Amino acid sequence: MSLNRRQVLSLLAGGALGALPLTTMPAWWSGSRLLGRGDDTTAFLAACRAGDLAAVRTWLDEEATLARATDASGRSAFVLAHLAGQLPVAELLAERGLELDVVEAVLARDWERVTAWIEADPELANRAHPIGGSPLYAAALGATGELYRLRSLGCDSNAAPPGGSGFTPARAAVDGRSLIGARLSASDVLSNGGHVNAPQKDGDSVLHGAVRRQDEALVRLVVRKGADVHARDAGGRTPLDLARQLAWSAGEALLAGERDLVRDHSTSRYLYDGNRQKIEFADLNDVPQELQSRVTGMSHARLDAVRPLVENDPRLVFSISTDDEVAIEACGHTGQKEILRFHVDHGAPLSLPSAISLGDIAHARFLLEEDPRRVHERGPHDYALMFYPAIGGGSVEMAELLLEFGAPVDQATVGLTGLHWACRRGHQDLAAFLIESGAPLDAVGYTWDAAGQTPLQVAREHGREELARLLIDRGARA
Repeated sequence: MSLNRRQVLSLLAGGALGALPLTTMPAWWSGSRLLGRGDDTTAFLAACRAGDLAAVRTWLDEEATLARATDASGRSAFVLAHLAGQLPVAELLAERGLELDVVEAVLARDWERVTAWIEADPELANRAHPIGGSPLYAAALGATGELYRLRSLGCDSNAAPPGGSGFTPARAAVDGRSLIGARLSASDVLSNGGHVNAPQKDGDSVLHGAVRRQDEALVRLVVRKGADVHARDAGGRTPLDLARQLAWSAGEALLAGERDLVRDHSTSRYLYDGNRQKIEFADLNDVPQELQSRVTGMSHARLDAVRPLVENDPRLVFSISTDDEVAIEACGHTGQKEILRFHVDHGAPLSLPSAISLGDIAHARFLLEEDPRRVHERGPHDYALMFYPAIGGGSVEMAELLLEFGAPVDQATVGLTGLHWACRRGHQDLAAFLIESGAPLDAVGYTWDAAGQTPLQVAREHGREELARLLIDRGARA
């Protein structure tokens, strides 16, 4: 039985049309404009959300101004299409001459245009947009990646500007369209200056949002980043209360008594220098943020550029970027030992992740013996501690040390494990050791590829055929 015109319009407005089989559609429906109605905009926006490219094209052919249509909240057809994951529709709207605003450019990952917009009007960086918040909020909600670009332009990781949803970028992240996108965005924001317990509208915390998604990995991530498990929303509900209300038994078991929940313990970050002397941070109040970010950025791989700056002003060894990354951490997570040693020699803090990357096993053991809970420490960008033996050159001895102090061999960041890193870097002995120690052969990591990669796929992508054979021989699914 086919649907009548009123039923089709109702489904369009509710965004449910795309889920219906074509056999239920009446003969007059071919994706063309529904003539004789006063709610063309509503139907057009619904077609954009549903991803009906043919219908959207027909509507635009008949009424070009619909490309600029907005919903009752002021969100454009372009924004709605992106948030629904309908990228071909968004591309069609742009092709039809739609002039993107700053948030639309963020969703389109048109970073050149975004940079031009914000440099011309810096207030745009933290101004509310109809999407619900700032450009960084939009990027977190849309899981665009490359959020560091927006932070470098002045976007506040904790902004919830007046006129928006009342949520910060971290809270927006957990509401992302896809679970993988939500995990990636939440990990990014919360590891680069975002506060997991920043105030949210109606007390609807980041953890409340993660519980509402009913995703254990997201809840574990948010709790690990320090979420208050006892926070109450405007209705007085804790995250555990919300899990019970939603009848989400796995979440209830996870939160009841905080079973199996691990928290970051990054206490060595600013503690000691390479000689195990307490760090006294230099006063950088008169050093422009742009310069600090430049020193940190170049510390990823450019000793030739870093050296003259630090030697001219030794305080710059303590530079911290807008991503909340210390200069020495930049070379630590890229495995640049010469730059690491340069920073250590100039008094930079030598944290546990940096010590592992440098290969300083004595310093690493000292830090772990002083506080064994540091085995749950994280490096910049939420890098798991088990990544660093591979990043630092493939040290089996360093991996043994971490396991000795209780580091889980499957310690991960958005599914990515130390075995993934060993395969990427081509460390055969380390990979074999991790496998023998119980590393999951078929873990799926999403940091490098949003579609997900197993260690075997990583090995093959990087031409590590011997490693690929090792994985298959040990039981990895080909």
